[in-house]
Amino acid sequence: MDERIKTQDAILSKLGIDELNPMQTEAGVAIAQNADVVIVSNTGTGKTLAFLLPLIKMMNPSIAGIQTLILVPSRELAIQIEQVIREMGSGYKVNAVYGGRSGAKDRLALNHPPSILVGTPGRVADHFRRQTIRTVDIAYLVLDEYDKILEVGFADEMQEIIGELRLLKRKVLTSATENVSFPDYLDLNKPIILKFKAERSQDLQVKV
Repeated sequence: MDERIKTQDAILSKLGIDELNPMQTEAGVAIAQNADVVIVSNTGTGKTLAFLLPLIKMMNPSIAGIQTLILVPSRELAIQIEQVIREMGSGYKVNAVYGGRSGAKDRLALNHPPSILVGTPGRVADHFRRQTIRTVDIAYLVLDEYDKILEVGFADEMQEIIGELRLLKRKVLTSATENVSFPDYLDLNKPIILKFKAERSQDLQVKV
């Protein structure tokens, strides 16, 4: 393995975290073993780390293109997740693209593609149309705060994006809402749904 790629223990140490919470541990096992996983848990319970750690473990350091695509409902969340990934110091390059950011900055970043791309569906779909994103290496897709992505009206863009991703090995959805429908275009195959109730949220409080 590339020496620049850090182990989970090294990442947790860098973040100042002694151990994962129950939700993060259970999610890690589920993502490692299943193609489609849905995580339902309150905001602020550590869902970002719950999906990032197992996916980073599965990524291939010898591949130069984008391997993990994370779709989010807002610019603010895209920036937040990009910062978390940088703080993890995993050894994998990350960039974020979103509405309101200069297209020139996007193109410059994508000329040397990151291993992990975070973006809003509108901006990512635009890059797909312009063919500024190479999709052939994208094996892992995360729809973070999937319930909010639907609320802000990105269903068409998500359908367009997912339709272009032919070689996905994992799809992970996170939501703070339990009763969210899953449209056919998500192409979920017997998804594992992990639900963590509100009363357990105190036990789940771990940053990121």
